[in-house]
Amino acid sequence: MYEIKDYFIIGDLHSAALVSKDASIDWLCLPHFDSPSIFAKLLDSKGGNFSLNTKEYTTQAHYVKDTAIVEYTFTKPDFAFILHDFMVPQPVNTCDTHFLVRKFKGTLGTSDVILYFSPKANYAKDTFQEDKSLEKLIQKVPDIFGVAPAVVLKTEKDILILYLPKDASVKYKNECYEIHLTLNEGETQSVVMEYASSVQSKNFQKREFEVETKSFWENWVAKGTFIDFCRDKLVRSAITLKLMQFYPTGALVAAPTTSLPEEIGGVRNWDYRYVWIRDATFALYSFYVLGYVEEAEKFFEFIHEILKQCAKDEFDVSLFYTIEGKPVPQEKVLDHLKGYKDSKPVRIGNGANEQFQLDVYGALIDAHYFVSKRSMENKKLHKDLIMQLVNKIKDSWMKKDNGIWEVRSNQQHFTYSKVMAWVGADRAARMADELNLTKQERDACEQLASDIKEWIWSNCYDSENKTFLQYPASSKQDATNFLFVLLQFLDKHDPKTKVAIEKTCEELCVKNIFIYRYLENDGLPRGEGAFLLCTFWLISALAIIEEVEKAEQLFNLFEKNMADHYLLSEEMDIHTHEYLGNYPQAFSHQGYIMSAYYIHKYKNKAKK
Repeated sequence: MYEIKDYFIIGDLHSAALVSKDASIDWLCLPHFDSPSIFAKLLDSKGGNFSLNTKEYTTQAHYVKDTAIVEYTFTKPDFAFILHDFMVPQPVNTCDTHFLVRKFKGTLGTSDVILYFSPKANYAKDTFQEDKSLEKLIQKVPDIFGVAPAVVLKTEKDILILYLPKDASVKYKNECYEIHLTLNEGETQSVVMEYASSVQSKNFQKREFEVETKSFWENWVAKGTFIDFCRDKLVRSAITLKLMQFYPTGALVAAPTTSLPEEIGGVRNWDYRYVWIRDATFALYSFYVLGYVEEAEKFFEFIHEILKQCAKDEFDVSLFYTIEGKPVPQEKVLDHLKGYKDSKPVRIGNGANEQFQLDVYGALIDAHYFVSKRSMENKKLHKDLIMQLVNKIKDSWMKKDNGIWEVRSNQQHFTYSKVMAWVGADRAARMADELNLTKQERDACEQLASDIKEWIWSNCYDSENKTFLQYPASSKQDATNFLFVLLQFLDKHDPKTKVAIEKTCEELCVKNIFIYRYLENDGLPRGEGAFLLCTFWLISALAIIEEVEKAEQLFNLFEKNMADHYLLSEEMDIHTHEYLGNYPQAFSHQGYIMSAYYIHKYKNKAKK
């Protein structure tokens, strides 16, 4: 059984696959991130996958520099070959086909390569059937992609075509196609899987898929701006975020997976293939500081379109949306899947769609504020939309909510939620000129921000212990305390800010670098790992209060716990350093980018 950190991500800007360190493709949903899976061995041994017989081979794996191509080297004493795994990027709004390529090159002797192709449709609930009529149709097409079609499978909704080298042999046994290739030294052969909505008989020209893919990623990386001291890790974070952005709408999924557990054997297994509104500013910030203005603009347009749609009805905003900007499906349990390392349940959809989370309104206003201060085109600061959000804050900021962590126990007056309500009112006031607010409207925003801030200090701050509580009735703290200086709720020069950061560390930090989100009982059984984003919040906060040396020490210490490919999960086991939670996690990569940027910024400032 592979560990979560054993997987690489490849993708085509519409969906993404996870492929293991020895080249087993164990997770892939098509045609989109939130579509049903065709490979789901990640969640059940019978979930379907596309693997190689790698027994007796020594295996090494890494990303080809500045790309989303995974290179494997398989070695025996007398035989060796290289495999490149990738999906072909399709920066288009509509595509009827998706390509997954496995390109082999013999490097020593003659190697017998065996592949096992076992797709399972609809989360392994449905079976693909061979379609001989389609196979005959495709065989009329000469030399497609330089290989000959061998297997054509379909369900009511899906068509899979597996193009193989002409001399390959295929056997079918136990719902699996066993494919044998003979690979001579210096020879290159490709296996191409095409997912299609329909099949048309037309003459395809040979395509150099790897040349296309490598060129796309190298050109994209060249557009970015990366800090020297952690350049390769920042590039990997940037590529990972790009792989999780749905090109047609600009939506950024929280992760391309569902139900990877926050604790092995636990029940905190959620579907993260959706777009959380609160991530907006973090995502915009990450793209922008790396120089990817186009990606930031596309995501902002996605957020703004949602707002405009909300304004057509009785104005309200959900906490998350599908990649198409639609409501998230109701949560369902897939009982037939055992779950990663027997961690049940496996869920699709997400029950948090019925929660009230106050911070969403402030997050949306803050995203608009961020855009207004950058040289990004199409700012679209619509006064009516912003003021409707302000009015939502005005009407609801004294209500209890489920908070940023989406607790499924009782609602509370979460401190972070109130701070984000303050952020919304404060940022609206700061944008008064851009929004053409009247003096009365500006004054109202400023007064609302003042009222909320006063309430927080009176009810959420423990003056005896000099820190912020998770909510007024709690005796515990929350890692979101680190964000208060980033959000400018706290003055970085105020001594109380440093103390609050230190106090939060004392309670939630383990082994200097691992941080739990909170220790309060949240109504769910068992526990969870350390939350990686919180580590980056702490590092960023330390840099901002100009404890840059300490921030850099923690940053370097954390990097020692990263996998060799630099991908990050949602959480980590503090004892084994095993990755936990959905993976790769956009929030974690955004946090890494943010903390690197703040260290760089304030380290340079200190030199001046």
